[in-house]
Amino acid sequence: MRHYGRCYWELSKARLSILVVMTSGAGFVLGSGSVIDVPCLGWTCLGTMLAAASANSFNQILEVTNDSNMKRTMRRPLPSGRISMEHALAWAVTSGSVGISLLAYQTNATVAALGAGNILLYTLAYTPMKQLHPANTWIGAIVGAVPPLMGWAAASGHLDPGAWVLASALYFWQLPHFMALSFMCSKDYLAGGYKMVSGPKAALIALRNCAYLLPVGFIAHYAGVTSGFFGPEAAILTAGMGATAALFYRDPTLQRARHMFRASLLYLPALMFAMLLHRVPNSNTAKESLDNTAPSGNETSLEVKSKRSNPEDYTRPPIAYASAAPFPFLPVPYFR
Repeated sequence: MRHYGRCYWELSKARLSILVVMTSGAGFVLGSGSVIDVPCLGWTCLGTMLAAASANSFNQILEVTNDSNMKRTMRRPLPSGRISMEHALAWAVTSGSVGISLLAYQTNATVAALGAGNILLYTLAYTPMKQLHPANTWIGAIVGAVPPLMGWAAASGHLDPGAWVLASALYFWQLPHFMALSFMCSKDYLAGGYKMVSGPKAALIALRNCAYLLPVGFIAHYAGVTSGFFGPEAAILTAGMGATAALFYRDPTLQRARHMFRASLLYLPALMFAMLLHRVPNSNTAKESLDNTAPSGNETSLEVKSKRSNPEDYTRPPIAYASAAPFPFLPVPYFR
């Protein structure tokens, strides 16, 4: 059992999937009103994790021959023979089916559709494109930008303009991140038969997309997603990663690529931390909450006011449950 558990972990690329879940969770918090629905957040994260696990497993099933030719991937469960193709396929189908079903029944149809569409995009477009054209990186960036949209839609029920702010940040961030990776692993990718951007062109693409990231913080404030403090903070973070990209462009060496790769790993959690720290509750979600408590024909305004202000409806959990906060740096939310 432990053997198969390890195989499932590696097939799912669990560490990468956890990062995907973090971006989905961030999207959920940003799309929430003043009250964060923690149970729904949990279901969203679980469904997203299973969907990501399914996509990654299908990817390894389709690329087993390529993986066997690369030093970085030849020890994965399928190339090494630690699990059969049929077993891996059963895991991919099961995790995907359960994940999408959870999203459909515990959140809404929009989230489930985004999750299912992302599995298909990753499996049927990104995976085969890696062997055909370097444009695969841009398709992969779209795949990585979808999870925050799923989180936002799960929290608010729809996709507001603000939902695209974090998604855009994820899209543009992935280009410097993967350009550094493709440069560092260029020989391995060539051995595996993958068409990737490398050389000085990779450095130019990385630098250009760092420039695209510069206004994201100010756009987030303009869209009502964050306070005004986030704009300068995001610009400073982007400038830091951009500096490593500029050095990589001026001197396209393995060492410079590695520095930019590490900077990209630090950039994303720092950006999400700042965005969540300065978030503004989603007014559309709050408005819907007020609409739900609007007086009906048989209710007086006094009764409605009582419904909205009943202290039993908004009670803090006891201290023992303080870990119910969706992120350690956010206050414990009120529970309905």
